[in-house]
Amino acid sequence: MKTRFVIGYAAVLCAVPYLTLKLLWLTGNGIGFSDPSVLREPTMLMLNTVTAALDVVAIVVALVLTHSWGTRLPGWAVVFPMWVATGLLVPIAVMAPLSMLSGGGSPAGPVQPWVYGVVYSGFSLQGVLLAIAFVFYARARWAPLFVAGQHPSTPTQGLQIVLANLGSVVALAVAVVDLNVFALVGAIGVQMLVRGRTGWGPLSVAWLGSGSMFAMGLWSMVVMLGGTPFNSGLPVLEGFTELAKVLGGTVLGLVLLFLMVERTRSESAA
Repeated sequence: MKTRFVIGYAAVLCAVPYLTLKLLWLTGNGIGFSDPSVLREPTMLMLNTVTAALDVVAIVVALVLTHSWGTRLPGWAVVFPMWVATGLLVPIAVMAPLSMLSGGGSPAGPVQPWVYGVVYSGFSLQGVLLAIAFVFYARARWAPLFVAGQHPSTPTQGLQIVLANLGSVVALAVAVVDLNVFALVGAIGVQMLVRGRTGWGPLSVAWLGSGSMFAMGLWSMVVMLGGTPFNSGLPVLEGFTELAKVLGGTVLGLVLLFLMVERTRSESAA
């Protein structure tokens, strides 16, 4: 419990710099912006409000994972926010260091380069810490999901395989067009799970792969279609790719939900 406490509150601390910047921007402070007038645009006000709210949700989720009262919440109230949060943050934790090592510059836009360093560092640490905290939480609440081996078939296995195949086709298309490793491993993980495999490996990659497809695709569509200053245009192929991520991630996520519910119930009834 002490370890969960330390990890959870470390995740909360990692969220503070980003939330502080958002609150400053919403109150008219132009720190970190080359052109502070951009902050007064309606689309930027909406974007900063939404992202500040998401950071607050991440803080609440960290607290849920840290304290014993969090295990009394409905499962969906924990699983869905964590699926989205890890889908957004873990890819950043993986890609940000790789971008730095390869000498990649900051994205084009109205934000000064140092802001990206502060934000992405916080995101990376927060994503890793939330993922670790969730593992501790899930092991305590849904231990059967982490037992390696071969699981017997379930009443909805036929439907799960159909959905898994559909989602995997979309995920593989995304992996090819977008060079998206998360989509590829997500499809592999879900295929292993629907065929009865259990344990850390298949569950982790299915979770991260489907969550990253859904969350990153949805975020890209919001930024691109919302007319924000970060919008660099939406080519047709890119637009369809982001939509495919959302749809494919949703389908694979539904399969994961079926599996989690049925396997935890079957073990509880045993």
